[in-house]
Amino acid sequence: MASKRCAGSILEYFTKKVKSTTTSVSTEGIALTDLTDLSTSSGDEALEAPFVTQTTPLVNPLHLSNTNNLLKNNDESENRPEIFDNPDKSPNENNQTSLTQTTNLSTSNLSTQSVILMSKCDLYCCNSSTPYHPVRDDELVLTTIDKRSCQKQWFLDHTWLTFCKVKRKAFCYPCRVAFEREIHPNKKLHPSYRSFVTEGFCDWKNATSRFKLHESTKMHATSIYVVGQQTKPTVTAQLMSATKRQQEQRRKALLIQISCIIYLLRQGLALRGHSDIESNLVQLLKLQSIDNDFLKEWINDKKYLSHDIINELCKEIYLLIIRDIVKEISNRKWFSLICDETCDESTLEQLCIGIRSVDDNYEIFEDILGLYELSRQDAPTIVKAISDVLTRCGLNVLDCRGQSYDGASNMSGVYGGVSALILNQQPKAMYVHCTAHCLDLAVHDLTDQCATISTCMSFVKEIIDFVRRSPKRLAILKEISNQLSMSYTNLTPLCPMRWTMRAESYNSLLKNYEPVQEALYSIAEEKGGPGIKANGLYETMNNFNFFLCTQKVSTL
Repeated sequence: MASKRCAGSILEYFTKKVKSTTTSVSTEGIALTDLTDLSTSSGDEALEAPFVTQTTPLVNPLHLSNTNNLLKNNDESENRPEIFDNPDKSPNENNQTSLTQTTNLSTSNLSTQSVILMSKCDLYCCNSSTPYHPVRDDELVLTTIDKRSCQKQWFLDHTWLTFCKVKRKAFCYPCRVAFEREIHPNKKLHPSYRSFVTEGFCDWKNATSRFKLHESTKMHATSIYVVGQQTKPTVTAQLMSATKRQQEQRRKALLIQISCIIYLLRQGLALRGHSDIESNLVQLLKLQSIDNDFLKEWINDKKYLSHDIINELCKEIYLLIIRDIVKEISNRKWFSLICDETCDESTLEQLCIGIRSVDDNYEIFEDILGLYELSRQDAPTIVKAISDVLTRCGLNVLDCRGQSYDGASNMSGVYGGVSALILNQQPKAMYVHCTAHCLDLAVHDLTDQCATISTCMSFVKEIIDFVRRSPKRLAILKEISNQLSMSYTNLTPLCPMRWTMRAESYNSLLKNYEPVQEALYSIAEEKGGPGIKANGLYETMNNFNFFLCTQKVSTL
């Protein structure tokens, strides 16, 4: 009796449901009205399905395993609401709703997430992180139904649409993702939305109206919101991303500033000017900002353009260079010291320390380690400075095999000079008087033995200084050179301490000998002291002994 009652209840249940479905002719209008009202709903009601708050899933008579559940479903069938039409389907499809739900045997008891996963294909179109829009026209040709096919323009007008190449149907990407990840407030998918989420939409005849209808629903808007919240980074992540982006830009700006400093130092140009804004460094950064906009903010910020930071960067650049030089010197093992004292424009006494070394290929290298300020010029102070530099560079004085200085007593003294003190530490560090100084001293002593050469050298220096001292006299010299059709060569000043510089000075005078002579004659016609002096120099240049001596000295 129980089995007959069960079978009768089932048949009565589905017969009643089919009848109610076949008689619902005007429900489509009701569904459209409900969907329109849904977009204006608010609160918790807006998150529910647009037609019914909750419905019991349809029972498949071929997969029933629990008789009590069937009896319960039969008893509650009187109070269960009617099955509404699907607003996302055509009227012809609405008449088949109950039949489709009856034949979907395997999906009636599955979760929405499982159904979506089963409806996806293995291709890129259903597994992409963004909606897939057809690219080739042949993909859309295969969707033809009743001489109508999917149009590419629909995907441009409705960017939320995604296309499955296997099923050849369209889906709503945000709704599909929201229910697949179970992040939609409505945990159960209402049957009216299955065509855009699980089954796929292919009613191309009414596509435009159905797309507009679907995107106006609350469920679609909620799906877009929850999916956007999932993909959108948190506030902390956004702040970290902005901070990281700012750090990258400022790191690039700092590297550009360092490259500008290296360029200016390499060319021997001053980094600063009369004002910071007019300095070479800032102007070079402004030139770089034409191609890098973030440098404009860097320049206006001025945090890394202060004098202290620039000096620190210069020091770090110097240390990097010194480390490489010292590493090469250490690999060559043996070295010699070359030191000399110099005075800068601020009358500050400094010690220049150089290292001479030879590699395995017998190639000679001479590297400058730097200039070091001296508080005193006596030998112990200089030796202490040299020892300190060698210690800081990781060089051992015991590896020193030679030392070369000038002939000053504090440097080359036999008993108390720097060379003697270094020899006490390393007897193998042989001292050699600087050959450049030796040559200069030898030539200087030689010229002092001949009064004619000594007089000639003094007159050459006086003539060059007299012409170079006045821009007017230089202009006269250039004009006369043009009149004589001779190329003008700048007069090089005579350096009394370097013989190589003397040679250049003599050669420059010999190349301009005739123009200089004519220029002095022109200047001698003027009244006053310059005219009198020019006349004396002119008479000197007319002397054959002076001309011959100048020619001979230039060959030394």
